Order: sequence, then structure tokens, then C-alpha cells
Amino acid sequence: LARYGRRKAFYTGSNSSCHQHIRSHYELYKVRCAEKGLSEHHHTLLRTLLKAKQEAKK
Repeated sequence: LARYGRRKAFYTGSNSSCHQHIRSHYELYKVRCAEKGLSEHHHTLLRTLLKAKQEAKK
């Protein structure tokens, strides 16, 4: 904080860059959810996976 100031302490990127960053960690998230017996939240699913799951339900 002292080196970069307050703005560096908070995420200041755009929404799309945030989504790109989260997508890069999806596999880790998926594994950790499986280890703990948790279901994945639909907001964390990649769009292609979400569409595939919705199509499979039909």
C-alpha cells in the first residue's frame, strides 16, 4: 500500500479482464469443489460448459 498507493490495493480492471482471470482458475475451482463435495455455482461455469449442461437437461 505504501509503495503503490490505495488504488493498487483494489481491483481496477474491467469486467472482461476479471472474467478472463477467473476462467484461468476454473480447473482448480472445479477440483476443490469436488474434493469438498460442493456443487459448482452457475456463475463460475464457463459459458460453453453452462450451455452444454443446459442442452443435456433438455
